[in-house]
Amino acid sequence: MAERAIPARRGLLAHGVYVAGYGTGPRHGLHRFLIRNGRWEGAQLARVAELAALAQHPVLPVVYGVSGSGRGTVHSWYVSGDDAVSRSVAPSGGVEPCNLAVDPRARVLVVVNYMSGTLVVWPLAADGSLIGDGQSTQLAGSSIDPDRQEAAHPHQAFFADDVLYIVDLGADLVRAFTVSENGDALAGLSEVPVPPGTGPRHLVALPSGDLALTGELASVVLTGSRPGHEGDWRAAPSTGSTHPGRAGGPRNYPGDIQRSPDGSLVYVANRGYNTVAAFAVGAGAPRLIAELDSGVLWPQHLLVAEDDLLIAGRDSSLVTAMPLVNGVPSEQRTLFECPGAAWLQPVYDRRS
Repeated sequence: MAERAIPARRGLLAHGVYVAGYGTGPRHGLHRFLIRNGRWEGAQLARVAELAALAQHPVLPVVYGVSGSGRGTVHSWYVSGDDAVSRSVAPSGGVEPCNLAVDPRARVLVVVNYMSGTLVVWPLAADGSLIGDGQSTQLAGSSIDPDRQEAAHPHQAFFADDVLYIVDLGADLVRAFTVSENGDALAGLSEVPVPPGTGPRHLVALPSGDLALTGELASVVLTGSRPGHEGDWRAAPSTGSTHPGRAGGPRNYPGDIQRSPDGSLVYVANRGYNTVAAFAVGAGAPRLIAELDSGVLWPQHLLVAEDDLLIAGRDSSLVTAMPLVNGVPSEQRTLFECPGAAWLQPVYDRRS
């Protein structure tokens, strides 16, 4: 099913993006949008209810996704031409899977189940499909918010080189693991607490060795040292104090965070205020240098694509882009519509 095409700007992406369309209707699921003849054109590749996040194999044209607000499901598709062929459909090993990651050496796929607090690891076959039922680890911990932090609630799996980071909103922890050489086991490295009540959601690794992360519950952005080289966290509000939404407006929930290619800036999606904020990151606390209207409702995910920052608006079913001028976002423009746009994954021209 084709989506309405909207003119594209040259040089945005060499190929396009996969989009996870979150919802329960027939138009929700895995979509792909490509630039063809100077215009964005999209098609639904697979119908999936409540598709929340995507990841890709580092070599093969295989896309992974997680879905479900109850007992979850993990999917893999082999994408060839305009077709997505299902390779694997398996239980996610928990309740409400919300994020997943493939390690850079293609040994394992990692899924985090937010509500049940489980971390599940699948070895990957040579063709990118899942092997077995996955190895499950039950995480433990809690923090000071009785409604959101009564137990461990992992919200992101993120690989930086060979270290796997798990961001735990419920326990106010960043957990670090290593994967065994053959991909059949995880080993714990360390746990780094963040200030109580932060509710960490997503992180990125900076060239300095620091991590930068969003605090969903405290509406902050933080920078600090990686596990094993712990230091004090440096925090700043995730949105400017003069933003008009602050006075009598909705509560703000910072979500996704991405970094500029050189690592000097990070970009934060402010859900609730529907803005994107850019921060300079260095030795001191993150410093707000720009904040703009995202052009969407509930900016769920961000993607840095060449000279643009793409924004997925889940509640407005829009994807917008902010041109980056010396790394700083500028006024957004709408790229295309996609039902329940909740996650963006680059389309790479890969050959198996």
